[in-house]
Amino acid sequence: MTTDLSASNPGIDTARRLLRLLRDRAAPEAYEALLDGCPAGELPHLRPLVDDALHVRDQLEERRRREDELAALYETAGDLSSLRDLEAVLQAIVRRGRVLLAADAAYMMLHDAQHDDNYVRVTDGIRTDAFKHARLAMGAGLGGLVAKTAVPYNTPDYLRDSRFDHTVDDVVSDEGLIAIQGVPLKLGERVIGVLFAANRSARPFSDHDVALLVSLANHAAIAIENATLFQEVQRAVDDLTEANAVIQAHSASVEQAASLHERLTSIVLHGGGMDDVAQNLAEVLGGSIFVLDPAGRVMAAVGGDPMVEHTSVGGSLPQESATARAVREACVLSSESRRTRRIPGTGTGTSACATAITAGTEALGSLALVRERLDAGDVRSLERAALVTALMLLSERSVAEAEHRLRGEILEDLLGAPHRDLEGLRRRAALMGLDLSRPHTVLAARCRGGGHRRAIADAAAAFAAQAKGLAGEYRGDVVVLLPGDHTPAETARSLAAHLSRNVSDAVTVGGASAAPGVDAVIEAHRDAAQCLDVLLALDRDGQGASPDELGIYGLLFSQAGREELHQFVHRIIGPVLDYDERRGCDLVRTLLTYFACDASLTRTAAGLFVHVNTLYQRMDRVTALLGPQWRHGDHALQVHLALKVHSVLDVH
Repeated sequence: MTTDLSASNPGIDTARRLLRLLRDRAAPEAYEALLDGCPAGELPHLRPLVDDALHVRDQLEERRRREDELAALYETAGDLSSLRDLEAVLQAIVRRGRVLLAADAAYMMLHDAQHDDNYVRVTDGIRTDAFKHARLAMGAGLGGLVAKTAVPYNTPDYLRDSRFDHTVDDVVSDEGLIAIQGVPLKLGERVIGVLFAANRSARPFSDHDVALLVSLANHAAIAIENATLFQEVQRAVDDLTEANAVIQAHSASVEQAASLHERLTSIVLHGGGMDDVAQNLAEVLGGSIFVLDPAGRVMAAVGGDPMVEHTSVGGSLPQESATARAVREACVLSSESRRTRRIPGTGTGTSACATAITAGTEALGSLALVRERLDAGDVRSLERAALVTALMLLSERSVAEAEHRLRGEILEDLLGAPHRDLEGLRRRAALMGLDLSRPHTVLAARCRGGGHRRAIADAAAAFAAQAKGLAGEYRGDVVVLLPGDHTPAETARSLAAHLSRNVSDAVTVGGASAAPGVDAVIEAHRDAAQCLDVLLALDRDGQGASPDELGIYGLLFSQAGREELHQFVHRIIGPVLDYDERRGCDLVRTLLTYFACDASLTRTAAGLFVHVNTLYQRMDRVTALLGPQWRHGDHALQVHLALKVHSVLDVH
C-alpha cells in the first residue's frame, strides 16, 4: 500500500519517528504513543504505517530470537562435544534446556534395560527427593509415553490430561509442575531416554519450544553416546594399563624367582648352611628372614627389622615384642599345618608371612619373612625357598646321622675294652680329630629317666666342636671327649648349662680328667659316669661336678667296688629293703625324707603328705626291723649313708 505524505510535514515527521523506534528496538507501547494527539484527519494515513512498523518489529524480534537460539544451540553443541565425563554431560544438557526454554525446571529420564522402565537420572530446578528418584514403566505417564512412541508430547495441564496413564500424579503434584514438555533422546531408531522441560504455571509450550527442545535432545543424544564411548575406551585403557602392570609384576616375579633359585641351587651345590639361605633370601626379597625349627627356635636369622633382632643359631627371639611373638606363633602354626600363613600384629606398615618347611608328611620347620609390604610373588618365592631349605635340612640330617653313627662306633670301640687293635683305633680316632696321645677331659651327660638322648647328643656335638672334641652316645649316656687339660668340674657345669638350655630339661653332667692313652680315657669315663650316678642319686639334677666334689660319696665309690657297696647297704638297711620288697611299702623313701628333714617328724609327715600317726607307725616298724639304736649317733650316720649309697646304686 502506497501513501503520499510529501505534502504533509507531520506525516513525514511521524515516519521518521517510526524508523527511530525500529532502530532502537522500542516496545510496542512506544508505537501506539505516536497516534496519541494526532489530528483526526491524519489517523487514516498514519494507522497503516504504525501497523506495518509493528509487523516489521515482530519479524525482527523473531529473527533475533532465532539467532540467539541458534547461537545457544551452537554453544551447547560445543560444550557437549568437549565434555568427557558422562555425569557432567547429562547435567549440562538439562541445565541448558531449562535456560533455552526459560522453564521452571528441566530433567532427564534414561531407559533401564534391565528393568525395562525409565528412571530420573539428573534434574535442574527440581525440589523434592521423591521426584528425583521417580521411575516410570514403559507407556506410563507422559515420559513413558514419549519413551514408548519416540514422539514428542506436551501438556499445558498434566494432572487433567487424559492422553496417558497417571501413575506418578502424587509425585508431580508435590513438585508443583503443571505444564510439561517431553522429547525423546534417540540414537538412530533407539530411544535411550526422555528430555523434559516443565513449568509450575499453566503456560503451554509452543511448537517453536518443542522444536528447540528436540534440537537440544538430538545434540544431547550424540553427546551422551560420545561420553559413553569415551568412558568405555577409558575403561579399556585402564584395563590394558592394569594388565600391563600385572604382566610387568609377573615378569619381575619370574626374574626374582629365577635369581633366587639360582642362588639357592648354588648354596646346595657348594654345601652352604641355613645362614647362607637366610642371607640370600634377605638380599633377594629384602626385609628380615627367619629360619625356625618346629618348636619355634631360631636356626638362622638375617635382617634389619628393629622389632626382631638378629639371633644366633640355636637361640630364641631375644625381644618379646608383638612382632617377635607373632612371627614365632605363625611359624609354629605353619609348621604344624604345612601351610603358608600371614602374620598378624606385626606393627604399622609392616607385613609378614611364614611358610612351612616340609619333607613328605614331616615338618622340618618354617621360613618367615618380615617386610614393609608383601605381594603374591614374594610369598611364592618364600615357598620355593622352603623347598630348597627342606632339601638342605634333609642333607644336613643325613650327614649328622652318619657322623652320629661314626661317633658312636668310635666311642664303643674306645670305651668298650678289651682292645685288640689299638693302632687301628688310634687311626680311626685321628680321622675324627681325636688325638689319644694327648690328655682329655671326659664328660658323661644324662637326663633323669634317660630321655632326650638324641637332642642331648646333637647339642653336645656343637659344644664339643668348639674345642675340636668328640661327642656321641654310649650305653645310655652322652659322652663328650675334650682334648686338653680342662678343669673337669667347671667344664661339667658349663656343659650342663648348655645342654639344659638347648633341650629345655635338666641335664646332669659328671666329669673327670684323663691322662694320655686309651686306658686313662676308659678309667676317666668310668669316674665321670659314676659321678653322674651320684649326682642324680643326690637329686642334683641339672648340675655338673667331678668326683672330687662329691665328698664322702665320691670317696666311697672311688675306694670300693660295687659289690662291696651292695654288701654294706644290705648289712645296714637290708631288713628295711626286704620288708619294702615283700610288702610293697615305702620305708626307704620315708627314711630318706626323715633325714632330709633333720629328723623332724612333723616336717617329715608334711613332706610325705601323710598323717603324723601314720608316720609314727612307719617309724615303729623301722625300729622293729633295725633295732632301737638306729636313730642315734653312729648308727644313724651309717643308716643315712647306706640309704644314699643304695640310691646311687639304684640309678641304673
